[in-house]
Amino acid sequence: MKEIPFLCLLLASLLGACSQQKPAIPSQALTITDSITPPAETETISSEPAPQETLLVLSVNGNKLNVCWEDNETVKELLSYTQTESIVVNATRYGGFEQVGSLPQGFTRSDVQLTTEPGDIVLYSGDQLVLFFGSNSWSYTKLGHIEGLSQDALSELLGGSSAVIEIHLN
Repeated sequence: MKEIPFLCLLLASLLGACSQQKPAIPSQALTITDSITPPAETETISSEPAPQETLLVLSVNGNKLNVCWEDNETVKELLSYTQTESIVVNATRYGGFEQVGSLPQGFTRSDVQLTTEPGDIVLYSGDQLVLFFGSNSWSYTKLGHIEGLSQDALSELLGGSSAVIEIHLN
C-alpha cells in the first residue's frame, strides 16, 4: 500500500518536469556561433541570417512603438493594405481615455464586448482606429497592444488633443 502514494508522487513529478520543458530552437535560427551537438544526420547550418519577417509597425506622432499584434482577420487585412501604402490616421482625444480616428476604408469586424486596458489598440465600428491610454468597456475588435510603456507614458503620448497614428510595414 505504501507503493501507491510513492508512484503517484513520482508520476506527478515526471509530468511536472515535462510541462516545464522549453521548446526547441528552430534550425533556421541557428548561426555558426551557436554551440550545439551536431545532429546524427548531415545537416547544413546556414551562417546567413533568416529573412526578416514582415511586420506591421505602429507610430504615434513619429514615435515607433512596440506592438503585440493579434492574429485575426482584421490584422491580416491591415497587413495586406500596407503592402501598397501606409495607413495614416488623424486621431482626436475622446472621453479622456482614448485617441480615435477614421481609417481609409472599412475592415472586417469580429466585435466582442471587452474592457480595454491602457495600450490596447482596437477597431471600432469597422472603420475607426482606437488607441487607449485609459480604459473603457464596449464592443470592439482587438487589433493589438502597445508594450513597454507605462500608463503615465501612454497618457503623455496619447493624452493630447490630437495624434497622428501611422501603420506601415517594417
